[in-house]
Amino acid sequence: MWLLSVQSLHAQNGGGVVEGVVRDAGKRPMADAKVWLDDQAEGRTQATQTDGAGHFRFGGVAASTYMLRVHKPGYLDRAEGPFATGRGETKTLNLEMAEDKASGSGKDAAQAMEYSDEPQFTVAGVTDPSNVGGHGSNVTLPTKEALARETASLGTGAASGKNSGAAEIIGELPRVAANDFAENLKVGKELLRTGRAKDAIVYLEQAVKLKPIDYGASYSLAVAFQKSGDRRRADQAVESLLAREERAELHALLADVRESEGQPVEAVREYQRAAEMEPSEENLFAWGAELLLHHADAPASEVFGKGHRLYPKSVRILVGLGSAAYAQDLNEQAARWLLEAIGQEPTDAGPYLFLGKVQEVAKSEPREWVEAFQRFVTLQPENARAHYYFAVALEKQRRGERDFAEREAELQKALAIDPRMGDAYLKLGLLDEEKGKLAKAVVSLKKAVEYTPLPDEAHLRLAQVYRRMGETEKARRESELYEEAAVKKKEKMERERKELGEFVITGKP
Repeated sequence: MWLLSVQSLHAQNGGGVVEGVVRDAGKRPMADAKVWLDDQAEGRTQATQTDGAGHFRFGGVAASTYMLRVHKPGYLDRAEGPFATGRGETKTLNLEMAEDKASGSGKDAAQAMEYSDEPQFTVAGVTDPSNVGGHGSNVTLPTKEALARETASLGTGAASGKNSGAAEIIGELPRVAANDFAENLKVGKELLRTGRAKDAIVYLEQAVKLKPIDYGASYSLAVAFQKSGDRRRADQAVESLLAREERAELHALLADVRESEGQPVEAVREYQRAAEMEPSEENLFAWGAELLLHHADAPASEVFGKGHRLYPKSVRILVGLGSAAYAQDLNEQAARWLLEAIGQEPTDAGPYLFLGKVQEVAKSEPREWVEAFQRFVTLQPENARAHYYFAVALEKQRRGERDFAEREAELQKALAIDPRMGDAYLKLGLLDEEKGKLAKAVVSLKKAVEYTPLPDEAHLRLAQVYRRMGETEKARRESELYEEAAVKKKEKMERERKELGEFVITGKP
């Protein structure tokens, strides 16, 4: 078990310090334990050993996000983090190591595995979260859940992005001679590429019938089964291929099948196997996203961190790091990752949208965020969300100021593009209330209720406005509707979390 205490002090010099003490289960200091400090942003690693008092220290530590790892023969390896350090900050971590019960099996301690880039965690199972309220605050939890799901959706899945090079098939399906292997395979793969998996199956089945030993045809057919929702035949096809030869893409595809079958533990192990066999950007992202989806936030950070070291320009891995950091309440670090993603692809709307979700629940608005959303509006003036998030940035940056014109203009632009954006109506109603235009606020807030699923906040704000207007009965009714919507929203989140489950994580055995 890890016992973690964190102190924030200001060092005299510009560099920070990470230090602490390593003890065994009996609280005795452990000398000569090897300790590593991994900079997840820069990919650098420092190493040291504990002294006779079990103490370790890293000096001159730059502001960044780190993982700390400890190895001692006869004990289970452990990892702590990720955790953020600020400039000139000192963090103290008190660590307790568990004895490795299997270490007496005759294995030479000198042969104990040194850390390479293998994960320092194991997915031991999955549990049904018993209480939504126990995972983050009521304000931030819906955003954390949404970010995890949307991050996972960035994965393309096995073979989905592969292009056969053929022209897109539109309209009626072509007739192909039953004995023409090449043409059946070509048409089947093109239909699969363009999202017509069910149509592709008949051609790919014919190709496999003609050449049962052709790997490409059999693999494409397995993908078609998986994408068409035929889990049973997809499972059989992949297992049959794995019996012939083991490839990373087969493990990745089997992981997709296992996830669709509701077997997340088996799925994450297959994603891990694929990434270990072939640490491609796609495989590492899929592994990290699966961990994040099932609330294994720190392990997800570890996997995305490795992905970032190998593929520092990958936008979706940066988004994954941002989402994982936010899930652990490391908001500033989350924003740094997302801003880095924006820097890699300034015209890609995705990272801005992720940053926007973080921004809505953040307590402060750094200047860099405002500049990012201003750039978003400039690059994509027809994107309603760009205007909405810029308005939110202005609201947070100028909190308490009486100049509403620019915020209101951005919200009106968002609604002109998307007249059904409930979030924008809610912000407009709050702005009107702040200006003292209560009747106008009511109109906007009613629109927010109309266009927002489970509009608990819109009902709450309407109740407040009616109360100010002296409309007691209307205020009471809106308060009741708020309670009903809040209960339904919590029940919805509980159902979703129960369906996903939460990974049980242990230290590396």
